[in-house]
Amino acid sequence: MPGIATLQDSLREYEGQVAALVASGDNDAAREMSGRIALTRELIMDAAAEVEAENRALREAGSATRAESATIGAQLLGDIAAFAGISNGWQGRAPIGNSMPSLARPANAVSGLTTPQIYRYDIGGPVAPPTGFLATIPKGATEGDEHFYRAPVLTNNAAGWTSGNKPESALQWTPAVANLETIAHWMPIKRQTANRYKLLESIVTNSLLLGLDLRCNEYALRGSNSSGIVGVLNTTGILEHNKASGKNIKDTLAAMKRKVRVATGIAPTHVCLSPYAIEELSEEKDSTGRYLFPEIANGGTIAGLTVVEDVNMTVAAHDSVQAKESALVYYPAGASFDVADPEEVIVGLKDSQLIQNEYTILAETTACLRVDMPACFCHCADLGIAAEA
Repeated sequence: MPGIATLQDSLREYEGQVAALVASGDNDAAREMSGRIALTRELIMDAAAEVEAENRALREAGSATRAESATIGAQLLGDIAAFAGISNGWQGRAPIGNSMPSLARPANAVSGLTTPQIYRYDIGGPVAPPTGFLATIPKGATEGDEHFYRAPVLTNNAAGWTSGNKPESALQWTPAVANLETIAHWMPIKRQTANRYKLLESIVTNSLLLGLDLRCNEYALRGSNSSGIVGVLNTTGILEHNKASGKNIKDTLAAMKRKVRVATGIAPTHVCLSPYAIEELSEEKDSTGRYLFPEIANGGTIAGLTVVEDVNMTVAAHDSVQAKESALVYYPAGASFDVADPEEVIVGLKDSQLIQNEYTILAETTACLRVDMPACFCHCADLGIAAEA
């Protein structure tokens, strides 16, 4: 069938001939030419329908491709249509910025290059609440251990003066280093699993990468490796607060918020609590039995702070001390989680697994936690709530 443009040219030509024949009085020839015009219009409609069908098929194929590549597992394993299994030595790396929620990292733009144009047809969903402390702090990239200076807290001794030595205040920047640490784990899988795309993708995303994410989040809060990640709660210079007698949890959080504001001049925006502490707050009532904090939940607010639910805020029992609940009030930009090696998944053989028909699948990442402004974090080690048994 001729193209639409060719048919439209023919249609215009026939319409001109009809007009000329009518003007000359040759009505029979004009009627014959009018039949050609009707046929040509039908051909144009048929051609347009074919083009629309082709475009619809292309859109559906594009949507299917986007749906398959939307997950981190699909980005690691490639197109499902071309997947033929993985074998010993296979290696995949998660693209920076497309990994687990808490580890999402920006890729710096390179100047001087043409900006690629991308058209997206998917519909964005609602913004999810934070999945832990690590999800709320900035992410970055690094090439190695980071040496930096921590922002000081002003020791303000300003006072009136008439004679003698004038009051001296202190402001001293402290050199610090954020050491890289590699977080990794592996598991055995059957060789048959290595040939099954969906099962392999589920293992990678729901077990290996999720495990890395949860451990990185724990280390960002409570890491204690002097040669690796030292968590915020173990960083020298953060503020400490003791819950006063007669104060409820909201009063305590408001006092912690004030401490950060006074020490740094920056208003904190988040508070990290365990699920059990959030539950206890949601059940607090006044003297008439009305709930004091009915709306508190992960992503909600209390004392003007966004609530971040994190299981690592429960302090484990130790030295005959009962487990208890803690809280962290903070301004997220006071620290950053910088990644040297993004999540990597590797398949190999280990020991006698070859004759046992098994592979080993390993996931790892290397990162460091940098706390530039420790006074942006205020920690209360005991909220007065005994942890759930």
